[in-house]
Formats: sequence, structure tokens, C-alpha cells
Amino acid sequence: MDSGRKRQANFELLRILAMLMVVVMHFLSHTGALPAAQEGRMPGEREIFGTFLEAFCIVAVNVYVLLSGFFLSEKDFSFRRLWRLLLQILFYTLLIPPVLALAGALSWQEVLDPYHIWNCLFPVQSGHYWFVTAYVVMLLFSPVLNAAVRTLSRRQLKAVILGLLVFFCFGKSLSVLPFGTDRYGYDFGWFSCLYLIAAYLRKYGSTFLYGKKRGGALYLLSCTATAALALFCLYVCGRTGALEYYASVPFHYNFILCLSGALGLFSFFAGLRIPEGALSQAVRRISPAVFGVYLIHEHADVSARWALWIVGDVSEHFWGYLIQLTESVLLVFFVSVCIDLLRARMFDAAGRLLMRTKPGARFRGLLSGLDGMMRERKE
Repeated sequence: MDSGRKRQANFELLRILAMLMVVVMHFLSHTGALPAAQEGRMPGEREIFGTFLEAFCIVAVNVYVLLSGFFLSEKDFSFRRLWRLLLQILFYTLLIPPVLALAGALSWQEVLDPYHIWNCLFPVQSGHYWFVTAYVVMLLFSPVLNAAVRTLSRRQLKAVILGLLVFFCFGKSLSVLPFGTDRYGYDFGWFSCLYLIAAYLRKYGSTFLYGKKRGGALYLLSCTATAALALFCLYVCGRTGALEYYASVPFHYNFILCLSGALGLFSFFAGLRIPEGALSQAVRRISPAVFGVYLIHEHADVSARWALWIVGDVSEHFWGYLIQLTESVLLVFFVSVCIDLLRARMFDAAGRLLMRTKPGARFRGLLSGLDGMMRERKE
């Protein structure tokens, strides 16, 4: 969602990987490969595999927000950027339901239900996509966050981040009972905390996270520990009924190991150098469309259905399931990328035509004026 200076291929590759991880997690969830903590119930082979795979993918959302904070923290707030994002969201929330109805996958009664239409018209406020709601609110707060990064000293900024981590992360990571204020990282508060962490790394760096080796090791250790802790809790719960809540905690976005794993993967890719050539060009070509992958496969009318649309019957055999997972994830990813690249071209063409009209020119002037106001610096 950033145009202007040439995109850094290493971070754009990380953006692609993060979205692939998100699709993998959703496939695991919708095909019953993730175990539920319950007394008398032990995880089977596929569920153990699902737990390990989810542990290595759960960092994806934090990584995606860290990327945004890393780059947006040094940019002026842009109403144009926000407007383009909202148009992209509305494109899918409004068009996917009638397309599904025409394909026979959804009834027109469901499409034309007033509540359904209202949720599609106001996807941010309605929480149509939980990530979009938290992300857009974070973007609206980003001028305040950026001002804090610019004006606070290094020590002050570090203290603020530490305080936020105590509230959002450290306490809940140790508690075997849920806190009433905990949203498991599914809210703009946690996203804002990640934003500030990324902004701090951008401005000051970190000797602890410096280098690919340290970053890679931190990611592998954090994810392995997440899987081991989750399986331990599942077995304890299966035998005794205890730790039923805590078995899910390792897979909360604001869990300490999920944060450290995300920071490790981010650090690894920060140190990765991709030479200029066909690969870097392909990465830069694909990466702007990966958000469309999320908007398509996590649409409220698609989310719980797409995995079974593709595989039909879920294989009971481990290798068969692994093949289904790989094929489904790659298919959804590449089809969605192609759709969003086509959408982007349509938007560009429509935008050029609109700017030739008086209303379009006035609206562009309004956005430019608002952006100009945001760039003003008060002494």
C-alpha cells in the first residue's frame, strides 16, 4: 500500500510469506486440523501436525503490522492512502456476494438481507474483517503515534513501549485465567503497540535483534516453544481437565512467544539481501496484491466455505491432507493475487477517467488539502 520510493524486495517477500502463513492457518482451522482443549480428548497425528504448523505461522499477523509500522512511521499520514484502502475493501465486500449468488454458492435472499448489506457497506465499523477494523483504526491513530516517535526521547519511547507490553502482553502470557480487558491481540491497541515497536526499530535499531542468524534463531526457538507449550497444555487438559483456557494462549497474537517469533522473522528478513533481477521484480509485482488475498478468502461469505469448496472431502491420511493443504493454499493465493492485480488496473483506469471530471478533480483537491493540513508542522 506504499507507492513512491522503490520497495525493498526483502520486506516485500516477507509480506508475501506472511499472507501465505495466514491462508495456511485458515485452512487448518476450517478443515478441523487444530485440536480443542477438552478433558478426555487427546490430539491425533493430524492435530499435532496442525499445532506445529500453526505455531510457525501464527506470527504472520504481527509481522504484517510490524511492516506497516516500520515504513509508515517515517511517512506523513495520507488520506489518499486510506481512501484507496477503503475502496479496495468495499470492492470485495460489495461485489463478492452477488458473484457468489450468480455462481449458485449463495442465495439471493442472503445477499439482499438488510443486515448483510449493511455489514458490507460499512465493513470497518461492522467488523466484517476483524483485521481491517483494527488496522484502519491504527492508521487513523498513526499521526499521533508518529508524533510520539518524533518527540519522545529514546528512553521515553522505550518506557512507553514497555508499559504497553506489560498491559497487553507480559501479564496475559503468564495468567492461567483470562483477563476481562484482554482481546488476545485482535484489536487496535495491540496493533498500536506493534506499530511503536517497529517505529523504534526503524529509528534506533536493536543490537539484540541484529543480523539474520539471531533473527532466524529467535523465530525458530519461539515457534518451537509455542508448539511444545500448546501440546503440553493439551495433554494436561486431556488427562485432568486443567489448563483448558491456557492451551489457547500460545496462539494469541499478544502472547510473548508470538511477539518474539514475529520480531525474529522480521529481523531475519531485514538482514536478507535479494539481488536485483527477475526474483526481486516478481516480488515487487506480487506484494501490493497480497492484501487482496486476505479480503477475498476471509470475506464473511467465503471464509468458512473456501477450503471445502476446493478439497471437497478432507483426507483422513496425513500425506493426503498435506497435499490438499499445499494445493489449496497456493491456489487461493495465486488466484486472489491475479484478481487483485486486475482490480488495481481497473482502479487506476477509473481513477484517471474520474480525475478528468469536475467532481473527481474537486475530490482530489479535497484529499490534497487534507494531506497538506496533516503535513503542517506546529512549533
